[in-house]
Amino acid sequence: MSFSFPSYRNLCRYLGETDALVELTELACRSFQYDAKSSPDMVAFVEDASNRYGIKVNLSEVDLLSQHLARSYIVTVYQSADCFLREFRKEYCILYHKDWHDDDQSDLLTMTLNNISPEKPEAVIDNYLTSRFQYYRIVRNMVVHTKGTEQRKPLEMFSKIVTVLPEFEELKSPLPLVNPPDAIAFDDFICFSRVTKLIAKKICIFSKPSDTHWITSIPINRFKRFQNNPKRMLNSIIGYISTEFGMDTSSAKWIAQEICKPKKDVTH
Repeated sequence: MSFSFPSYRNLCRYLGETDALVELTELACRSFQYDAKSSPDMVAFVEDASNRYGIKVNLSEVDLLSQHLARSYIVTVYQSADCFLREFRKEYCILYHKDWHDDDQSDLLTMTLNNISPEKPEAVIDNYLTSRFQYYRIVRNMVVHTKGTEQRKPLEMFSKIVTVLPEFEELKSPLPLVNPPDAIAFDDFICFSRVTKLIAKKICIFSKPSDTHWITSIPINRFKRFQNNPKRMLNSIIGYISTEFGMDTSSAKWIAQEICKPKKDVTH
């Protein structure tokens, strides 16, 4: 049975849009740097571009442009991840009719794992994914906040995750290697984006309800207006399940048929 929360599909859309914009930005950056460094006089080249487009440029920042952009890409991906985790929380609580246990001492990912798998949160996602995500989250904090402690944390986290990188390399993963905090590059954006989608997918898979849960959890009252038209009611439930939870038609149809099945009269 295929299944996904709306928050996961929103995340894929957000990251798809982000990927396109980041790739265009990176292409423009590399093209500009190449032309600047290939010109006979880089200072004159930059000044000419500055005058042409009416943008004042600090020449000393040209060489640091790629690094600054790469760090901003990390911030952008985390914004999408943050949005997913907050949306997922609402959807999960509604679907399972559960309360969410907040923890001011935990980050959003850790809190999510503790809520959907309180006895064994590490069983939801492999460590090589969570460690990468947490590293980039800390890099994001370093970029957004400039306190000394925020500068040290990425280095401390990087020293921990490098221990799992050789193993990951042996698996021939398509994920790029993680770079240290002072060498964040475009590949780190690619890595963080892919890791975020993989984590979101695993969270959804782990949180998939059982077949019987659907029968009792669907908000049937929203379809009561069709109770005099059984076929329309059936199709409405199928459409709702397929659209809201990305479920294949055959599974959605089975659930809808179970929900709409006439209840047997019980004679006492």
